[in-house]
Formats: sequence, C-alpha cells, structure tokens
Amino acid sequence: MSRPSFHDLSPEQQAQFGNGLGPYWLPDRARAWITSTASWFFEEASWRHHDFGYYVGGDRWDRARCDWKFLVAMARDALTQKTLWFPVAVPLALVLSVAFYLAVRIGGQFGSFEYRDTYATLDEILTSLP
Repeated sequence: MSRPSFHDLSPEQQAQFGNGLGPYWLPDRARAWITSTASWFFEEASWRHHDFGYYVGGDRWDRARCDWKFLVAMARDALTQKTLWFPVAVPLALVLSVAFYLAVRIGGQFGSFEYRDTYATLDEILTSLP
C-alpha cells in the first residue's frame, strides 16, 4: 500500500486540516495563540502537513521522517525572513524551529502519532477527522 500524501487533499481540505501548533491536549485557545504567533515566522512550514503525517501513521521511522521534514521546512522559512527586524527575526525563528522540533520529537510519542503496521488510507483519514 502506498503512503497517502498531503498533496492528495484538495486545497480546501489542506486549509482545514490539523489542529494548529500544539498537542491535542492543549486548550484550543492556547493552541490558537501559538499557531498565530508562529505564523509570523513560518509561512511555508505547514503544521497541517505535519499533522497529516501523524494521521497517516506508520512506524517510528515514519514519525522521525515526518518530524525531520517539519524541521527542514521551518528552518527554510526562518532563513528566508523578509521583515524590517531581519537581524533579530532569523535567529529567533531558528531557535523556534528547533524548539518546535524538539517538542514534536518528545511529545509526539505520547498519543499524537498513529503507530500502525500499515498506513491509513486517505478515506480513513478524512472520515476520522472531527
């Protein structure tokens, strides 16, 4: 079975996927604040894409790959900051990239990632969403 891709979703489904930055147990208000604040630094690094990877599931290597791709996307965004406060924005965004990466590496193992023998199908993913 091939692994579903985030790009298999329609643009509308992509825009509505995921719960923002933060674990499922974090209050919605706190997760919304973290997500909106992080959006100042990360334009293309999609936590929606990362959440999709967690729903698809797999083994520990799938999770590691998903987290690594998230870090690379955040670092790419951090290095392409185009703001008036550029000298401060890039280092701050890089620090946040590493912090978010460590958070998903540590916290993602506690109920967020779907460890499974086979990948979830696109239909399974879409029907399990709230």
